[in-house]
Amino acid sequence: MTEINEELNFSKFFVRHVPSEIKVKKENIFYREKYAEIINYIKIILTDSKDLELYNYLKPKGALIINVQPGTDLIDYLKLISNNYYLEYIELNLLTIQRETSDFSDLFSRIFSAFDSFFDKDKKLENPVEKNASDKQIKKGKSSASEKKLFVIEEKLDYYNKSVNINHLANFIQYLSNNKKKFEFIDENTILIWINYDYNEIIKSSSDLFTVFDLFIKIPLLDKIERETILRNFLEKNSKIVFDINSIVNKTEGWENNDLNQLLKVSILKHYLNSDLNSSSNEITDIVNNLIDSGEFIPSNYSSVIESKNKTDLKQKSNLNLDQNLQDKEIQKKQIEEQERLINQIKDENISEFMLNQLYENAASKHFNEVLLIVDKLKNKEPIEENDRKIIAKYPFILNDPPERAQIHLEKAKKRVDLMIKAFGKNT
Repeated sequence: MTEINEELNFSKFFVRHVPSEIKVKKENIFYREKYAEIINYIKIILTDSKDLELYNYLKPKGALIINVQPGTDLIDYLKLISNNYYLEYIELNLLTIQRETSDFSDLFSRIFSAFDSFFDKDKKLENPVEKNASDKQIKKGKSSASEKKLFVIEEKLDYYNKSVNINHLANFIQYLSNNKKKFEFIDENTILIWINYDYNEIIKSSSDLFTVFDLFIKIPLLDKIERETILRNFLEKNSKIVFDINSIVNKTEGWENNDLNQLLKVSILKHYLNSDLNSSSNEITDIVNNLIDSGEFIPSNYSSVIESKNKTDLKQKSNLNLDQNLQDKEIQKKQIEEQERLINQIKDENISEFMLNQLYENAASKHFNEVLLIVDKLKNKEPIEENDRKIIAKYPFILNDPPERAQIHLEKAKKRVDLMIKAFGKNT
């Protein structure tokens, strides 16, 4: 295959956008803490000045990898950056990839091995922007192949990764790590941003990750306060709509901002489908909750949400069992304390040795086995049951001695009773 044919073969897998084609509104982005790290990294790469103190320690490669859950506005945020800093935006052509998955998998390594020719083609059209250009100079520049590019690889699992069971990230890292000719994106006026949705794939490549990428950013799921902020912002922009924020926040753990906004839009649509019934109010809380509970709205990272919910349910169940065990132990503890109180009360009563022997003989002749079992429970500090208490009520003196001594007295009394029975042929 010739170089030209090779280029034609892989170029169909990418789409290039000039900044003027990108239409993303700044107010539609939900800015989170990790987004600041992304823009700060891009600014450093765009500056590309050897005068930066950073270059005393390392030279950036121009490659960033981001792990994030589906349903965020990360792609829109990157497009907004592309528009604001006038960067050509290059992305995967997912429709072509979906049609020709096997071709894409076969060509993946060769696509990146052909980067040299890919960028050499651009260099023929060069009219370079001054390297130390400011933000304003970058924004004022005109679209041309020579300007810096934002190359975004969104590793969408549902398009190719799962279907062919290939770890493209690992293959990509392996190729660039083993490439004899050192290749760095910053040298080609390019910032590569790899978006990953499966953290396990990054773990598998962790040992070589930073041989290719400068930085790994892991964007956490929205927390409760962030979800509440998104919902509150929606109410401010749509003042006629009413819903209970807390109710929806509690039902959307693990959801991302695009899902929350889309959920509210679908709820508003369903509200107006029943406008005859809802003409007096724009309250949509019940509709939102019903969409979630019925499964008629499915968040982008549904599997993660279900997994999180199952873990929460299991934890709650475990806590309930723990609470029940604690209650049972507390009840048992109170029973033992009450039992000890009664024992101490009986021990305070003085009984003569002769009378005590007579009492033990009486117990041994009528309820030897039962009394012996109770003494054994007392010795092992086991709870006394209802039937045991009835026996103790008949023979409370057994509590006058420690269980070991009471057992000795009882067994001696049984021997005396047995001798009397043998001698006289009846119970005394």
